[in-house]
Amino acid sequence: MWSYPPRRILVPIDFGDASARALRVASALAQAYRSRVTVLHADALEAPLYFTPAQVRALDRQRAAARRSAEQLMRTFAARHVDESRTDYAISEGPAAPAVVQAAGRTDLVVMGTHGRRGPARWWAGSVAERVVREADVPVLVVRASATSSATAVFKRLAVLSPGGAFEGAARRYARGLVSTFGGAITVDAIQSVDAVGDATLVVLARPGGRGGSMIGVEADALLRSCRKPVLFVPGV
Repeated sequence: MWSYPPRRILVPIDFGDASARALRVASALAQAYRSRVTVLHADALEAPLYFTPAQVRALDRQRAAARRSAEQLMRTFAARHVDESRTDYAISEGPAAPAVVQAAGRTDLVVMGTHGRRGPARWWAGSVAERVVREADVPVLVVRASATSSATAVFKRLAVLSPGGAFEGAARRYARGLVSTFGGAITVDAIQSVDAVGDATLVVLARPGGRGGSMIGVEADALLRSCRKPVLFVPGV
């Protein structure tokens, strides 16, 4: 069960600009709440069924070398954006989306970027963020690589989307906590359409029904693709 303020923050990375932005935002949250940040990288390197035993052994050696390289690269990449004294590192050998969803169950918040760099293994497919938002049982904050403002500026002007115009709920309580911590304000409250967010720096969206819940008339993937602002998806009405 996740808690607020978040004590454990998960940041999946693919070493691109979106990952760097997610790390900076997560670092701002970790500093404010004295949280720990877990940096996660996932990649699949599986042997095809037709591989011979010798080929499988060669692949195992390649996998071990790749893991060592990834661990060092993660630390070097993350050190530019987060406080290492509050940071842990994890590598998952498998597809990104299920790895992130599984790891999210041990945290209070996921912070991840969209439009990350696509490497040779195409780790960061466009559907990863959408699947994590749909399936994770914890809040998910999605940021964009193109943002140039400071990490804390994300929390200055919040717009809260809530089903049925509900004035109270998990999303609004989360938003209220963020603006109290970072000195911001809820500028638009209990709206039901992303078209009404105005000049908000962050959209906070209630996600009814837990895992796979509806997105208040819009699908999560459509919102992630069309909204140019960071979006925080909060489970529970």
